[in-house]
Amino acid sequence: MKLAMCLVVLLLAGCYEHESPNPWAGPLTYEALANYPVSCELADQQLAHLKKIKQDKNFDPDPDNLSLVDREYNSKLKATIWWYSYSCDKS
Repeated sequence: MKLAMCLVVLLLAGCYEHESPNPWAGPLTYEALANYPVSCELADQQLAHLKKIKQDKNFDPDPDNLSLVDREYNSKLKATIWWYSYSCDKS
């Protein structure tokens, strides 16, 4: 019985989704983008991630052709990218 219980615990632990050790790995929800922890010290990493998201999303350059959700995300993404130019002298 103890062996079965240990096996169940190990299986459940293996199914647990761990948070990625790299917060800039993969796409972001709008909420995560709105709370993005911008840092001039990590500007190169963060800018690379944000620009990759921008490239992957491939939003239409004309905001009128975007849905409201995409328009808000695109706006926040561009504003976050521009933050580095104004605050860190990075682009």
